[in-house]
Amino acid sequence: MNYTLSLQSLFHDRVFRIPDYQRGYAWERQQIEEFLSDLDLLGSARRHYTGTVVLYQTTGASERRDNEGGTYTQVDIVDGQQRLTTIVLLLNEICRALSGYEESQGLSVGIRKNYIEATDIDNQPLYKLSLNEDTNSFWVSNILPTQPSPEGPRITSEQRLASAKRQISEYLHAVQRSKENGEQWLRDLSAKVTHQLHFSLYQVEKAAEVGVIFEVMNDRGKSLTDLEKVKNYLLYAAASLDDLEDANRENFAGLVNNAWAEILRNLMSAGLTQPANEDQLLRAHWLMQYDPQSRKWQGSRSIRTRFDLREYRNRHSELLSDLTQYVESLRIACICFCDALRPTRGVAFSSFSNRPTIRRDIVLWNSRLVRVRVVATFLPLLMAVRMRWSEPEKYLEVVKLCELLAFRIYRVAQNNSNYREPAMSRLAYEVSQGLEFEDVLSEIREQYNDRYARRRFDEFMDPSEPSGLYEWPGLKYFLYEYEQHLAAGKGAPPRVTWNEIALVGLQDSIEHVLPQSIYNQPYWLDRFNGNVHWEYLHDIGNLCLTKHNSFYSNKPFPEKKGSLDSERRCYATSPLFQEQELALWDDWTTDAIDQRRARLFDWARRRWHVDFGDARGSAEWEDDDDYETEEGE
Repeated sequence: MNYTLSLQSLFHDRVFRIPDYQRGYAWERQQIEEFLSDLDLLGSARRHYTGTVVLYQTTGASERRDNEGGTYTQVDIVDGQQRLTTIVLLLNEICRALSGYEESQGLSVGIRKNYIEATDIDNQPLYKLSLNEDTNSFWVSNILPTQPSPEGPRITSEQRLASAKRQISEYLHAVQRSKENGEQWLRDLSAKVTHQLHFSLYQVEKAAEVGVIFEVMNDRGKSLTDLEKVKNYLLYAAASLDDLEDANRENFAGLVNNAWAEILRNLMSAGLTQPANEDQLLRAHWLMQYDPQSRKWQGSRSIRTRFDLREYRNRHSELLSDLTQYVESLRIACICFCDALRPTRGVAFSSFSNRPTIRRDIVLWNSRLVRVRVVATFLPLLMAVRMRWSEPEKYLEVVKLCELLAFRIYRVAQNNSNYREPAMSRLAYEVSQGLEFEDVLSEIREQYNDRYARRRFDEFMDPSEPSGLYEWPGLKYFLYEYEQHLAAGKGAPPRVTWNEIALVGLQDSIEHVLPQSIYNQPYWLDRFNGNVHWEYLHDIGNLCLTKHNSFYSNKPFPEKKGSLDSERRCYATSPLFQEQELALWDDWTTDAIDQRRARLFDWARRRWHVDFGDARGSAEWEDDDDYETEEGE
């Protein structure tokens, strides 16, 4: 059915549910401002076309009844969920504001009953709108009640809901105060929302037809992401398979919806909620499973072209099989994708939970790769290895090697982040097509057996000359790994987290033992006068991680060093093991910096050693045409 109707008519005999395969609440401040502005400009006698709502009544959906005998049909919102959620949120805040006026309390009760929450025949809450599983609990316990629960927002969609509620509440309060009759303005606003906002309604009879609606609809309030386009095309393709039984089409539609519910739930849990994250998932999965040539990737268009209905004429059963394989593969790939990019989550690598020790090692090494910030290059390969082999030892071997090479090639040799990306995508594809595991590690080594990079690594780690590394992109990671090394030597975990170091600037996290300014400082001028100061200032031997940089300032070394019984901040009492190590030096001179540099580089050569063995080098897989810029995670 296709017609327009007011919000009052839309809510008259329905209760709405946002299915789990839809994304969480996505509107942000600008969209809410535009919506409120539209309402403000809407005259009292005009209708305002608000957009399209697509509804689907699931098979066997129960009829709901309130305690006054009213009956309601439960329907899923296929499209329009962002607008309807915002409207219900606005009405909830209007209802709360009106309840403060004695003469408007009846209207407040009516709004709540008709659009927010009624009471069913068992005296239980009957919510007029329920959100998807990820956010519904927060919706009913924190957003709708007058007295919200103490639990704050945990995930992005909950944060957006809380922000929208606060923004709308502040808007209502500000306008109320500015009006001569704030109560009447609220009453008029509620009438605008419930009577003057009109919607086009599409009611879909079959789940497989949901995608057809999106193929023919042009009036969209917000551009679809590629992940949504892929889902809708899959449903559209299923609905167009005339040679199949209705039950098979509906079963496939259910498979797609369930898979997308799980995909969105996993992305939300990992904090990967931006369209760019979804695009990265689709791309990495496609390169790994279907076509490793990254220059040919065209987003959702690649999927449509690969599964073009015209190419499967009279082969609809085969198309259904291929589509089913794609959906299942993407669903599993999403788990691997989230684990590789967010390895420290409690649920990451849960398939290895029966091997806690090796799972802990996997989390550690995968976290290291993420910190190097070139994981995108290896992402299709990591996903392919995880999907191909269930043994955690295999994944651990690969992710270890990737971290070693990532640091050597991209941080020390400072190659572009897309260097060897086509080769790694091709290797990922070969893994998915049956390459044996013993060939995987040798192929990785072969691709990165770069003579220039190996020479650059050796020159970089040469301890014979001072090296200015303060601006080096790998500095924080290098020093944090050294901190972990020292902690392990004492049988203790690091006392400072990576985020405490990574999320602050160099000036707050990197200490110059020999300070940047030695003006009027006799201790330092006696030891580093003239050009010697600038030669040694940014040397790796003079740098360490810190949490107290501003306190140390340009104090003499004995004051910075302190002692274990010092009551003030000093190296000796620092939570960082590398600062404690500095406190073991008697004096800080050029010799001390030379010795510390040699110690650090000796450790680093062992830490990031790679045995290339007989690997013959990577020239044969060079493909400059296939290179394209990609931001590393």
